[in-house]
Amino acid sequence: MRWQFSFIAGVVALSAILLVSQRTRQPAVADFQRTPVLLVHGHGLTSADWDSLRLYLHGMGYPPQYLYALDIRPSRMANATAAEQFVAPGVQELLSRAQQAADAAGVNRTIRRVDIVAHSMGSVSTRWYAAKLAPETVRTWISVAGANHGTNALCEHTDDGAAEMCPAFARTREESAIQTELNGSRKALRDETPFGIGADPDDVPSVVADAARNILYFTVRIDPDDWIIPADSAVLSGTGGIPLKPPHTQSIAETGPGNYLLQQEEDHMSMLDNRDFHRLMDVLLSARDPTAAE
Repeated sequence: MRWQFSFIAGVVALSAILLVSQRTRQPAVADFQRTPVLLVHGHGLTSADWDSLRLYLHGMGYPPQYLYALDIRPSRMANATAAEQFVAPGVQELLSRAQQAADAAGVNRTIRRVDIVAHSMGSVSTRWYAAKLAPETVRTWISVAGANHGTNALCEHTDDGAAEMCPAFARTREESAIQTELNGSRKALRDETPFGIGADPDDVPSVVADAARNILYFTVRIDPDDWIIPADSAVLSGTGGIPLKPPHTQSIAETGPGNYLLQQEEDHMSMLDNRDFHRLMDVLLSARDPTAAE
């Protein structure tokens, strides 16, 4: 299947990057107790956008089989369809590959959950997956420059994904069914982070976490953002829930629980290669460690 070939290609690509970089850095010691990470690109983009973050995370101890940069094809498809046809099977493939790698390394653990890092419109398809399809398989979810409340930058595009994103902050099903399903409408507020361990606003009917479904949500953004308009579309309520210290740098600001702002002159794409952003990703992905009984 397409996603299987994509996974294999991703592992091969990461291996090639690692071979090139061997001369400048020591090989990482593989840590099979880490939680596998699914990386999901945005509208019109590809899995290659994650190359530098994958290399960084490998350097922090992630085995290559634990890092899967998914390709959604076509990349501009409707978000619920992308969640069903690509994200869901991608999670299962990642779990299988990570389990095989852990077993081969002699590590006694059963891997049942993944962490998800999603960029741009990928935040919407992965939120749909986490909220509607299989919340029990998601440990931590991180949105990077996410179109969580849509974006007016896509209003001139005619594909299905763009139509769902425009207008930003849609409040009726006629404007955007998926936005109102995830974020609520004028008539009915919704929990933007269902099964989240963070605190929801008092006026929102919460979808509470339980023993099987408990997700740590984060968002990371820039402002201004050339593709997320307005930039505060990226922010969600109910994020965070675990005290942590972001990297010691003035370029990262927590503007609300679990919502982070990268305060450097980066754009929608270049932020993915920013070193302070990489350090923040490691902090957020490690927030629920060490608990390998997943």
